[in-house]
Amino acid sequence: MKVTVLLENDLEREDLIHAHGISFYIETEEKKILFDFGPDDSFRKNSEKLGIDLKEVDLAVLSHGHQDHGGGLSEFLHYNKKAKVYIQEEAFLPHYSKRENGEMNPLGIEETLKHHPQVVLLQGDHVISEKLQLLSVVDRKDMLPPGNETLYMEKGGKILPDDFQHEQHLVVREGEKTILFSGCGHQGILNILRTSEEKMHCNIDAVFGGFHIKKPSKVHPDPFYVEHLARKLSEKEAKYYTCHCTGRKMYGKLLETLKTDIDYVRTGRVVEL
Repeated sequence: MKVTVLLENDLEREDLIHAHGISFYIETEEKKILFDFGPDDSFRKNSEKLGIDLKEVDLAVLSHGHQDHGGGLSEFLHYNKKAKVYIQEEAFLPHYSKRENGEMNPLGIEETLKHHPQVVLLQGDHVISEKLQLLSVVDRKDMLPPGNETLYMEKGGKILPDDFQHEQHLVVREGEKTILFSGCGHQGILNILRTSEEKMHCNIDAVFGGFHIKKPSKVHPDPFYVEHLARKLSEKEAKYYTCHCTGRKMYGKLLETLKTDIDYVRTGRVVEL
C-alpha cells in the first residue's frame, strides 16, 4: 500500500500548496482511494504535480462534515465521474465552531451535494468490500478530545453540541496489515482504535490522521491530557502517521513518549507500507 498526502497544513515539498485540512490518496493492490478533500481545490492541483490522476480514483470517503475535510468535494465530483463517495448522512447537517465571543462560525459542507448521484449516504458502519470497511459507531468512553467543546451542529431546528455521528473511519486490509484512516478523531483516537480492533478482530498496524489536540481546552480538567494520551497510545503496537489537528507542538509532546512509533506527515509525503 502507498499513501500520498495530497494536502495537509504544512509542506514536505515547496512546489506544492498547503492549507488547513487533510486529503490522502491511497493505493492498494486493488483500489485507488481518496480519503478527504481538504477545504478547496488545492488537493487536485497538488495531485497533478505529484503525477496522480484523480479521474482514476475508484472510490472516495469523507471522514466528517467539516469544511476543512469536505470543502473540495464539489471539485472532486466535477473532475471524477465514476467514483462512489461514501458519506455519513448527518455530515450534511449545518455544523459550527463557537468563537470566544459566542458567535457561531459555519464550518459545514455544501448541502446540495447530498443529492449528487455519486454520493452514497450512510447511517453507521458500512462494509465496502472484504478489505475495505467504514466504521462510524464508536464506543466513546476514553479521552474525548477537549477541543470538541467548541463544536456544534444544527439538528431539528436547534443548535446542539456536536455528537459526531457524522464521523467515520476507513479500515483497509492489505496482506497481513490492517491500516486505519481517521480525519480528526473527534470520537477520540483511543476509542476509534479500540472499536476498530474489536470490530475487525485484529490489531491495527498503522494509523493515519489527526488527533484533534492542536489547541487543548484552557478549561479542561486534565492539564496532562496529551501526556496521558501518549502513554495510552504507546500501549498499542501501531505506528502513527499524524498531522493536521494534532499540530506540530502537540506532536512534539507525543514524540517524547512514542519516539519512532509516531511520525508527522505533511503535504507531498509518500508512505509505503
